[in-house]
Amino acid sequence: MKSVKVYAVGKIKEKNIQGLIDEYQKRLKVFAKIELIELKDKGIEKDSLEISNLCDNNTYILDELGANYSSIAFSDLIDKNENIKFIIGGADGITKEAKSKAKLIALSKMTFTHEMARLILIEQIYRAFMIINNRSYHK
Repeated sequence: MKSVKVYAVGKIKEKNIQGLIDEYQKRLKVFAKIELIELKDKGIEKDSLEISNLCDNNTYILDELGANYSSIAFSDLIDKNENIKFIIGGADGITKEAKSKAKLIALSKMTFTHEMARLILIEQIYRAFMIINNRSYHK
């Protein structure tokens, strides 16, 4: 079974967003071991050091300057990786040095709150598994 880990700096305060994230996480359990790990916000330098230590060849940091993927291409990316990690930085971002330890991926050229970025990412991960498994969710 595939393993997907999403590391995110900070907590979700909006209950409605958390409820949607929980729903997608529940749906994903059929397809993969999905873990959402919240990292305590300690400021950009300490956060970036912690993030650097998490990075390996299968790590993707969300960044507005990262590669853009269609939902189909994103599903191919997930399908090709048995274990994949995504990292969402804190409000102050992530240092260039930490970003250099992973591949960068963009959700959009637009800027989202960290809470919305988590929701959009988890929905896209769910959509990717629907595409991989030829389910009708993606149209």
